[in-house]
Amino acid sequence: MTDLEIINNIKKGNREKPMRLLYKEFAKIKVLILKSGGTNEIAQEIFNDSLILLIEKIEQPSFKLTSKLTTYLYGINRFLWKNQLRKENKKQELEWSDTLILNEEDLGYDFDKEEQLNKLEALLEKITEKCKTIIKLFYFEKQSMKQIAERLNFSSVNSAKTQKYKCLERVSKLAKSTNF
Repeated sequence: MTDLEIINNIKKGNREKPMRLLYKEFAKIKVLILKSGGTNEIAQEIFNDSLILLIEKIEQPSFKLTSKLTTYLYGINRFLWKNQLRKENKKQELEWSDTLILNEEDLGYDFDKEEQLNKLEALLEKITEKCKTIIKLFYFEKQSMKQIAERLNFSSVNSAKTQKYKCLERVSKLAKSTNF
């Protein structure tokens, strides 16, 4: 099956045969990840993530293949593995020949935003359950202060607002103390 046939099948939703063909590349990726400090599990996870990203990219109307499909897949794997190493503060250089250099923009994924969200999640772990609930209800579930006051049994809407303000102050102080 040619690269074009694989792409066309994926676009039509016929993914089984193309995925089996692309999965044959796993052994090469696994060896490269193992040589640079990874494990079998990490190699499997990164390869599966790269297949998902590849499918997402192919399904975009603007997708244009500028190299061999396997080279593109290697590039995604290389990028994901380097990002994994960066997260683990490892400074290992990968020498993968015949790979396409990809950046975050090419993958359509914002790693900086993910990092910020992880930091925010860590901050929220350091506050009380009541504060977490208020913040979650207001910012993530978009509930009004009246709904929050009723749900959390506050005596008034103003009381709920005051509590939300205090919670935000705590988060702000934590953020400043951890250089968020």
